[in-house]
Amino acid sequence: MVNFKINNLSFTYPDSKSQALKNINLTINQGEFIVICGRSGSGKSTLLRMLKPELTPHGTKEGEIKFFGSDEFSLRDSAEKIGFLLQNTEYQAVTHSVRTELAFGLENLGLDSKTIRLRIAEISAYFSLESIIDKKISELSGGQKQMVCLASILAMHPDVIIFDEPSSQLDPMTAETFLNTIHKLYKENGITVIITEHRLENLIPVADRVIVMDKGKIISDTSPRDIPAELAADDDLISSAVPIAMRLHTKLKLTSPVPLNVAEGRQMLSRLFSEKPKHKELEADSKDNINESAVEVKDLWYAYDKSRYVLNGLDLKIKKGSFFALLGANGAGKTTALSLISGLLPCKQGKIKLFGKPINKYKDDELYGKTIGVLPQKCESLFGGYTVREDLDKSLSKSLPDKKARKERIEEVAAFCEITKLLDSHPYDISGGEMQRAALCMVLLKEPQILLLDEPTKGMDNLFKKQFASKIKELNSKGITVIMVSHDTEFCAEYCDECALIFDGMCALQEESRKFFSKNFFYTTTANKIAREFFPNAVTERQVLEHCRQNLVN
Repeated sequence: MVNFKINNLSFTYPDSKSQALKNINLTINQGEFIVICGRSGSGKSTLLRMLKPELTPHGTKEGEIKFFGSDEFSLRDSAEKIGFLLQNTEYQAVTHSVRTELAFGLENLGLDSKTIRLRIAEISAYFSLESIIDKKISELSGGQKQMVCLASILAMHPDVIIFDEPSSQLDPMTAETFLNTIHKLYKENGITVIITEHRLENLIPVADRVIVMDKGKIISDTSPRDIPAELAADDDLISSAVPIAMRLHTKLKLTSPVPLNVAEGRQMLSRLFSEKPKHKELEADSKDNINESAVEVKDLWYAYDKSRYVLNGLDLKIKKGSFFALLGANGAGKTTALSLISGLLPCKQGKIKLFGKPINKYKDDELYGKTIGVLPQKCESLFGGYTVREDLDKSLSKSLPDKKARKERIEEVAAFCEITKLLDSHPYDISGGEMQRAALCMVLLKEPQILLLDEPTKGMDNLFKKQFASKIKELNSKGITVIMVSHDTEFCAEYCDECALIFDGMCALQEESRKFFSKNFFYTTTANKIAREFFPNAVTERQVLEHCRQNLVN
């Protein structure tokens, strides 16, 4: 059975000069697992929303979409047959408790109370929700909220579930568990899964089809192992998004079967090196010559209520001009620590010093703008203007009154963040990744000495992550300290100077990035998992490639 039949579909947003979708032709059959990938702004999210009638964006549409082989498809049919999990589940949960959230969709379908109770019982048992069934949604962790939203969709027994970057705000362990759950649902229940993600390590190996989009067009639609070699090697598209095992295979120019996961990657290295290869210690990238601290946190405690402390004696020392990452599970206390360092939460127990000066000695106008700049996780809260340009202009200091100079400064930062074409768009007409870039522009325009970023790479394609890291390093070279909360282990391993693992409100480990990830067994990079038996100190794709090439030459 065909779930979706798309013929010559094009779409243009209001006031936009370019098409978001261009002549899309696509057939999606019942029971397929389809991954849609591509750069931010390539049209992925727009295409997904076209497949859910009540979420179809406003604009000019050409072509047609047939739903389940029919020209007539009601909103009730859509609610029952097509589930859609948004990137940010904060906007999807509509009731106050888990139980009422599970019941909400069923009640709107008009099911009787007996059927509703049975479906809630069944889905709660399947997802092991019994222990949280009467909890408030606001009390749940990010992973729990994702599971509850997914469970509420599945309780309606849909034929299709569409996921728009579901793991972007989850820590690596929780994300892996969630993506494995999606695959289990697909295998055991025959549900059609359509998913767009920037984390493809766990998705491409299990996908039936991988669809690559670029500039509103579908440029490839194949099985995972048949992704064209030139496409997999093209950094402008998906090279840095496909599994690391596949990238290593492509860049080493091997002719053996293409590996898709960690196990196959290890087998590939075993075939390359029949004997244990030689390896040497790679030079550390940390800034050991810098002694001055930008941020010192000593014995920091914090509780939102009397039930438990979120931070339990946290200690951190962050060097001036460094790129520092806070990692750890959802709910470990990372964002709370960032909020205290920024002064957005009051420091009641413990000490926080910025450049050797206690944070409570700073005046507000001295602390914000000149010393601290903050990019929050929910960057939507930063936007209130009619256009992106209007919001950026409001971010500029009043000390720059000249209109021409203000315009040039905005266009300079917008060009770096690749949002020049979005300056005259409404902030809510752009994709999540594009909004993240625009929010980053707002913070960079303030030119702070300490930049605090909460999950800045979520929604960013991998090519822009490289450009983003390059800009961070440029800021570091000017003495600006960047502190980031992140779940992106691969990015942190490649670009951060130091990392700290936050567990139970304390710092379990603070170390130079390469040493940090090579010391961990589970909380580490995919590259390290593939190569640790051969090159234990290699934690990035670049380092694994360097070791392989050295040994192959010798």
